[in-house]
Amino acid sequence: MLWTEKYRPHRLDDLIGNPQAREAIRSWALLWQRGQPQKPLLLVGPPGVGKTASAYAVAEEMGWEVVEMNASDTRSRSVVERILGAASEASTFFGGRRLILIDEVDGLQGREDVGGVSAIVDIIRKSRQPVILTANDAYAPPVVRIKGLCRVVEFKRVNYRELASYLARILEREGVKYEKEALLELARRENGDVRSALLDLQAIVERGEPVTKETIAGIGYRDRETNIFEVLRTIFKAERVMRPFRLTATLDMDPDMFKLWVVENIPREYEDPEEIATAFHWVSRADVFDGRIIRRQYWGFLAYSQELLVNGVIVAKKRRYRKFVGYQFPRWIRLLSQYKSKREMMRSIAKKLSPVLHASRRVIFQEYFPLLPLIFSNREWAANLVAAARLSPEEVAFILGKSPSNPEVEAIVDEAEKVRRRVIREHQRVERRREREREEKERQTDEGARQVTLFDYVKK
Repeated sequence: MLWTEKYRPHRLDDLIGNPQAREAIRSWALLWQRGQPQKPLLLVGPPGVGKTASAYAVAEEMGWEVVEMNASDTRSRSVVERILGAASEASTFFGGRRLILIDEVDGLQGREDVGGVSAIVDIIRKSRQPVILTANDAYAPPVVRIKGLCRVVEFKRVNYRELASYLARILEREGVKYEKEALLELARRENGDVRSALLDLQAIVERGEPVTKETIAGIGYRDRETNIFEVLRTIFKAERVMRPFRLTATLDMDPDMFKLWVVENIPREYEDPEEIATAFHWVSRADVFDGRIIRRQYWGFLAYSQELLVNGVIVAKKRRYRKFVGYQFPRWIRLLSQYKSKREMMRSIAKKLSPVLHASRRVIFQEYFPLLPLIFSNREWAANLVAAARLSPEEVAFILGKSPSNPEVEAIVDEAEKVRRRVIREHQRVERRREREREEKERQTDEGARQVTLFDYVKK
């Protein structure tokens, strides 16, 4: 189970940070409870600071039923009126109150949620039940239209020391040892986002890693990754299809990279081989449209690609998995990063071998590299090639797949040095011989010239 659900606050006092905002919500709810209708509350603040959690906590504290519309729902006029219309005007079956919760109203989209803002305004004006709205951006156009009808309650980022203490209490309940400085570092990095901090901490614990400064440092400052984790969790846990662009519109990530994230984590989420195969089938269909985008330079196909990718993965599962999954960065990208030094070493070797073997680097990559281990199995051949190409000990070790300090590598390098010195001595000997021949030829030429001059003198 996700810790965000396991440790979900049941009362307003269970939340951390924003005491004034929590007190304002409690006072507002008590007035409703006493039969004094109040203006709707608009909770405004950055993600992960407890806006939605506060709404659910006060509803549980007051014994109210919650009717919610969140960002993953289509919120057109007809849908808003169908879901919230009757609920906002009537009490529950037993005469209790309902809390109408409209989450992330700043995420309302023009075409997909046509008429949604107007419908929400009508709900706010006519509602006989308490209404709470949440928004991350207080200046988004939908929020500006609604703000005047609501009482605005501002949520701020949670202080990192308070967040660290909260995380420490959770780890103590889980029986996990931790370093105090590590939790302080994690709290600083999360920038007041409680939800993100819980998810990152659970990922570390679930992987069996200790909660130390080293493991926290491995998380890095990664606002983008936190967003992708939330998007992946929404996709894999969804029980119905959704609007893909609603999910990815605020995700600062290239579509190809997003696809790699989904591909990497399908086998981590799904357990049934048939579900995994079906999910990858829809990913492959999305890839077809991505190819058409490249070939035709028509980005309109991106809508089809995203639809197939997101909703194909959603409908592939037969049931919702309620387990916790630590979503991972794409292994393919990670391997490319790990093999960067390997590729650079191969390019360096190919560059040195190219003039010696009279072949292009491409030919060396394709045809000669597979043969190098065989060539290096013969000490004499290896020494001659190393000497001719001036390969370094590190490059010799790379070809042999061994450490530069390995005796076999050192022996080949020493033998190559002897070959090189022998070649140098032979070259110097040949140069000296040629120099003597050149000097002898010049001497003979000078002597012949002197004889010609003497002959001319006698003749005269």
